Amino acid sequence: GKDGKGFGKDVKGFGKDGKGKGKRPRGPSGPGLPRERITQEPMTGEVAEWKGKYGWITPTVPLEHPMAAKNKGNLYVSMSDLVGGIEALTQGSLCQFHVFSDSSGLGAEECLGS
Repeated sequence: GKDGKGFGKDVKGFGKDGKGKGKRPRGPSGPGLPRERITQEPMTGEVAEWKGKYGWITPTVPLEHPMAAKNKGNLYVSMSDLVGGIEALTQGSLCQFHVFSDSSGLGAEECLGS
């Protein structure tokens, strides 16, 4: 029929490994710990390392927070916290992000690569 729903645009995302791209509903992600955002404005930092699905960012300006020293001052970032259509960060590149704290330390969310 004319309204061939379910074909065309919606089929993408079931390719290679069956993971649908697109926005996952914001449920408990990663370790699923409750987060508290601690930045009002986005910060910048340098990608210290990227390990496939997560990585570490060194903030340009060290954070003043009781948890800041926990991971040598670095922020955890997960693939699910990257925005702007990117799925990885490049070591040594700059990025922009908001900082959150959870029980395991500080992390970056809404992270935009450069």
